[in-house]
Amino acid sequence: MNITIDYILIALLSYVIGSIPFALIYVRLLLGKDMRQFGSKNTGALNTLRIVSHEKGKKWGIPSFLFVFLLDAFKAVLAVIIAMYFIESQALAITLGTFFSILGHNYSAFLKFKGGRGAASLMGVFLYFNPIVFIGWIGLVLCFMFLVEIFMGGIISKKFFKNAVSEQIIGRVLGEIYAVWWISIFAPVLFYPALLGTFLIVIAHKDRIENQIKKIRAKKYFND
Repeated sequence: MNITIDYILIALLSYVIGSIPFALIYVRLLLGKDMRQFGSKNTGALNTLRIVSHEKGKKWGIPSFLFVFLLDAFKAVLAVIIAMYFIESQALAITLGTFFSILGHNYSAFLKFKGGRGAASLMGVFLYFNPIVFIGWIGLVLCFMFLVEIFMGGIISKKFFKNAVSEQIIGRVLGEIYAVWWISIFAPVLFYPALLGTFLIVIAHKDRIENQIKKIRAKKYFND
């Protein structure tokens, strides 16, 4: 088969795999609700945590988050494994599988091209190929979230950590972008998957970034 056709088919298959809305299916089965009507309205693990915790408490919310996170991570890993079976270049296979599975997750063909934000899928690829990169990525993102929260005037407290993790989108995005450079040094084979995956994740956070900037300008960020 023509090598170009192979690449196109792998890209399409990865997109379809990524499009499977595990979070939406899970929340509908568990609560009988359409999660697109609640919380952040996106179909990802974090919104699953918000919705299930609100309805059933954190004893259900946290396991539900982990379950959906693993399923979304698995989608990208499966797409990459299939790509590696058909494509000789490991770097190209990982890049194609990662990018198009995240594209499917964020713009699902089954949800009128809407979806989640893709972080769990990208993290799944990191965890599968290099657990140290996975841990380092999380650490860098958290550090940036806390540092930017402090820079904006946050006072260290129990509420500070909760707010930094759940609301500090600018810090999170900066951390994810910085992590791409870090990955280019410590795991070069994951550089392009990280770069393109982060690009999709940042685009998916555009509305939340704009919302945080508006709150900061109106001096309402720490008053919500």
